[in-house]
Amino acid sequence: MFNSLRLYFSPFVKRNEELRLLQIFKPLYLLLSFLGLIPCSIEFPQGNVDCILLHKSAFKHSCCAFLTLLTVYVFFGLHVYEVLTSHEDTIADDKMAKTNYIIELVTQFTFCNATYFCSFRYKDVYVSILKEITRSWDDLPHVNRGLILGRVRIQVNCVVIGTICLILITLTAVTYTGSSSLWKRILITISFNLPEMIQYIVVGFYYVMVLMVVALLTNIDEHCRMLVKARSSVRSSSSWKAPAPARLAQLRDVYVRALRAKRRINAAFQAPLLFALLQTFHTLVSESYDICQGLLYQDDFSAHNLTECSYWFMLQLLKIYALSRSGSLLKSEALKIGRTIHNIRSDDEDMKLFAEVQHFSTLMAFQGTEITIFGYFPLEATLMFNMVAAAAMYLVILVQFAKAH
Repeated sequence: MFNSLRLYFSPFVKRNEELRLLQIFKPLYLLLSFLGLIPCSIEFPQGNVDCILLHKSAFKHSCCAFLTLLTVYVFFGLHVYEVLTSHEDTIADDKMAKTNYIIELVTQFTFCNATYFCSFRYKDVYVSILKEITRSWDDLPHVNRGLILGRVRIQVNCVVIGTICLILITLTAVTYTGSSSLWKRILITISFNLPEMIQYIVVGFYYVMVLMVVALLTNIDEHCRMLVKARSSVRSSSSWKAPAPARLAQLRDVYVRALRAKRRINAAFQAPLLFALLQTFHTLVSESYDICQGLLYQDDFSAHNLTECSYWFMLQLLKIYALSRSGSLLKSEALKIGRTIHNIRSDDEDMKLFAEVQHFSTLMAFQGTEITIFGYFPLEATLMFNMVAAAAMYLVILVQFAKAH
């Protein structure tokens, strides 16, 4: 038992351990299946065999998705009715607070609709992405693959899955430690906490997909570095023998397929991520506004209210950071490949290698590595700064309006 857990959370892959890139996705797949975010079962066979989509299991997964959406629909209506008719809560006396509350409910509700619609629309695309990545991975020689797979495994099992579990525990603790009634806590759990957890699972799904593409690009870069060392050893007549790297034409072909998988990921996830970012931006503004109003103008603003608002604010920052980091990792690995192939030395007589390097470089210039939301803005490091700066600007405007009234 201990050895199994140690291997599960270990960044090192042993020689006798048959770890494949597809197996790293399996823990997250089980979580996605539980919520019906993948409409069909996926079989993960052993060996160099592609994953298989089991269409006969569509009914079971559809029932999971239907029950999750139905629960969100019912409690969304009950929660809106509670906000509009309740006279016990202080939110009923503040029209702006009530409006923000309902808008936040609507954005969570809209995200769930968009997510489950895209999960059914792109179920075949998910499998084609996994097949494209794993086939490209298996096409490259088995050199330094264990270290790359180990790092990806630790990021998926510890960082992604661990973060989702930690958020679920802390979110439940924050919700059920306040002074609200049990009914309101249940409404918040289903209307806010459940959609928020679905958001994090979808962001984790997207992030793991990008990590698999990044792992493929890292493998390409490793082979390019070995090619640089091989060319240097040939020129210096060294007796040192480098491991046999893949041919440059083969690496170029794998790079093209990796970027094709990236474009499919972009197409499959851009709609859910757009609604997630809209909800995130609104929550950043509304929660920071509630903190300012509570600290400045409300005498009954408790420490629990401050903790809850701050916690939700930090959740949104974490979500933006994950999306920003995914695009930055992808771009960084592509730039490493570009720098490495330009270090490949070619003799004046070896014009074929020189032409292949130029071809690879030209191809990289026209194969964009950015992941964008419908082409409007990229998911990269600047996203976090832009969203926080915009939220701060709107917060200043709202506070000014509040002071005017």
